[in-house]
Amino acid sequence: MADTTKQDAAFLEQFEPDVFWEHHGKKIIIGVVAVVLIGLAAYYRQRMAAEQEETAAIRLAATVDPAALKGLAQEFQGKEIGAQAWLRLAEVQTLAGRTKEAGEALQSFLNEFPGHPLAESAQLGLAGLQEAQGNFDAAKSQYQQLMMAHAGGYSAAAAKLGFARCAEALGLTKEARQAYEELRPALQGSPWESEVAVRSLVLARNREPASTNAPAAGSPTPAMVLPTTP
Repeated sequence: MADTTKQDAAFLEQFEPDVFWEHHGKKIIIGVVAVVLIGLAAYYRQRMAAEQEETAAIRLAATVDPAALKGLAQEFQGKEIGAQAWLRLAEVQTLAGRTKEAGEALQSFLNEFPGHPLAESAQLGLAGLQEAQGNFDAAKSQYQQLMMAHAGGYSAAAAKLGFARCAEALGLTKEARQAYEELRPALQGSPWESEVAVRSLVLARNREPASTNAPAAGSPTPAMVLPTTP
């Protein structure tokens, strides 16, 4: 019984503040310091990332150099700054008349950010660039994909109008006229209402020629469509 009492006393003594701290204090301090350092390191990384993105955003808004914009897109790959860099690059290249390079920038954006809120606009812009280069088959296909994928989206009417232009340029009179006719109610009161009505009436007087890849006489000039915020 006496031995049991001594063991109990020794066990309880371990939980006396002085004794407990003497035995375990060093381990506790090391643990607390480790947690603090880990927290500070995480905070520092987040802060540095935010500062880098803020600096990058300033650079993005100020630069018109294609190489610098491409560098930003690659540096911030997968991040919003990277997405905006690709779009800015497409804008700069388009304004400089370099439609091929602008299309490549938009395609890079779509490959990297297929679910981005501006992906629909980028697809519309890419189709417009292809149309501007005279790649009517490719542009028509791109417009058609947009029409099917975003039937109720903000780009639907613009895509159908582009589709009609490309069909007309390819000599597909019947297909173009049908698209114009379907657009007339949707574009009533818009800046394109009169253009669509005129093109529809002109095509109604013409018979559909044999299949050809050459632009039809009187075909409209391809319209440039740039990405816009929905």
